[in-house]
Amino acid sequence: MNIEKHHKQEIATRQVETALLLYFAQKDLFSVITLAGAAEEIFGQLLRLREPGEKQSPFRSVLELLRPAKTRAREELAAAHETDLYVHMDVRHEAEFLLGRAIDDYFALTGELSGNMRKFNEEVRSRRG
Repeated sequence: MNIEKHHKQEIATRQVETALLLYFAQKDLFSVITLAGAAEEIFGQLLRLREPGEKQSPFRSVLELLRPAKTRAREELAAAHETDLYVHMDVRHEAEFLLGRAIDDYFALTGELSGNMRKFNEEVRSRRG
């Protein structure tokens, strides 16, 4: 067993960078969603640790967005005609939304953007207005 210490910011940065590579290569958008969502969650935790006196972030946790309360989830599932086996969503829109959140949190944490993050902002976010 080789247990090592890994900084959460580095883990999240690698997740969002991998998600961006998959996105630009037009590969597995479900993996983009998973990686970007995980990165956004970690960045959000780090931001809350850095500024413990601040109130809850205006953004809701990705976990809260993807795993709503049971009663609300049942109502939403019934309304969307979803079942335990299927999810109805615009996969590209969800991937872009979560990438955007992860990039925003990264920028709030570091004050910088990677080349792929800038490319995403220029090519994807700029067309949305």
